[in-house]
Amino acid sequence: MKVDFKKLASSALSVAMVASLGGCALLGGNADEDVIAAAEDYADAIVKFKAADILDMIEEPNDDFAEGLEAFMDHSASTYGDDYDAICGAIEGTFSYEIDEESVESSKKDGEGSVDITFTYVDYQAVYDDVIADGGDVDAFVAALADGDTQEVTQSISFVLNDDDEWKVDDAKGKKVQELYQFYLDAFDFEFAAAISTDLIDHVEWYYSDNDVYTDVYTIELDIIPTDEGQEIEWEFTYEYYLDGQLIYTSDECTDQGYWIESYYGTSYDSQAATDDNGYLIAGSYECIVYDLAGNVLADSTCTVENGGSTTVVTPSGGDDYETWENGIDDYWYTYADGGSSAMGSGDYTTSESIIEYTCQVIDEANLAYFPVYYEVYYSADGDMSNAEFIYSATITPSEYTNGYFYEFQYVADDTLDAGSYYLIGATDEAGSTILFNVEATVS
Repeated sequence: MKVDFKKLASSALSVAMVASLGGCALLGGNADEDVIAAAEDYADAIVKFKAADILDMIEEPNDDFAEGLEAFMDHSASTYGDDYDAICGAIEGTFSYEIDEESVESSKKDGEGSVDITFTYVDYQAVYDDVIADGGDVDAFVAALADGDTQEVTQSISFVLNDDDEWKVDDAKGKKVQELYQFYLDAFDFEFAAAISTDLIDHVEWYYSDNDVYTDVYTIELDIIPTDEGQEIEWEFTYEYYLDGQLIYTSDECTDQGYWIESYYGTSYDSQAATDDNGYLIAGSYECIVYDLAGNVLADSTCTVENGGSTTVVTPSGGDDYETWENGIDDYWYTYADGGSSAMGSGDYTTSESIIEYTCQVIDEANLAYFPVYYEVYYSADGDMSNAEFIYSATITPSEYTNGYFYEFQYVADDTLDAGSYYLIGATDEAGSTILFNVEATVS
């Protein structure tokens, strides 16, 4: 048989070329380009917030991550409210990305690749801080996010080649995704002080003053009197006090509701309050400025404090009987026996009880509503005051209830009361400058 070597050679060359081309096809062409293409698909899904597409680009995503991603990205108004929805939507609208193609690395043989992607989005925390500093609300924040300064996050994204010859992101737990989507959690912490309309204020008044003038007082109080509508809302505010134009006191954040929105100043509120020799606030012009938490002025009013009035604020009633104070104090004992609470005429308690309380209702609230009183408690097992043991002391001001102001001089035992006599002695100060009462309770 005659052999056609030319035809065989041609055939052999064709087979070799096919084999060679087949080898290139199995390698999938340029691996770097394939990794970059996969990175583009992944980054597109990230900045378009498509949970299904993100998961499709990740190799075997963790069940918790896969199940929670869509919920993690949820900011629907019906779920979390209009403000949260608007904030998250505004931040989403600032996302973009850029792939650093020079950083790509790939090995089809090893089935591994990587490339750097820089994601850019608004620096929402900085924008929030600026808006809050300017007293802005949530609408101002949302508007500012569109034009705010941006921040960059560069991530090195790793890829693996799966059995289907597809490049997938190697981030099964979604840590890279969650880093970029942290704003969904941070947005819950953005709080805005709601401005309070001055239309809710009927007027202001200096409580228990005489046409804005106080005489010989320990405490002054500016009250905002709300309208009927204003009485229904919760007022959140701060206030400042100035003495003759100099700032002397700044309150903490306050919450109040009802007919009086109260801003106090005095010796019970400021341990550094300037007082005269009698312990009264020094004379001068006191200005109170009340602000809502957005920094808007709700009230600005001034009163005058004068000293040297003729009224004796508190003195003993004389002799050894101090149970009724002058200038309006109505006193009685209080018991919590059997889990109840009631007033009683005498200080007779039992060893089954644990609280002794000498209660005094303030009748003259103009002068005594905030007057501090120091008291001490002594105990004698045999009822002999000369050998009584000191067991407790405190300084208190009256507590306000719906039916008035009450001093509640209490002694609370660790367990139950021991039998014997308990002596409660009250004074204007710890030095005992003026004794206000000296009363005895018996426990049997």
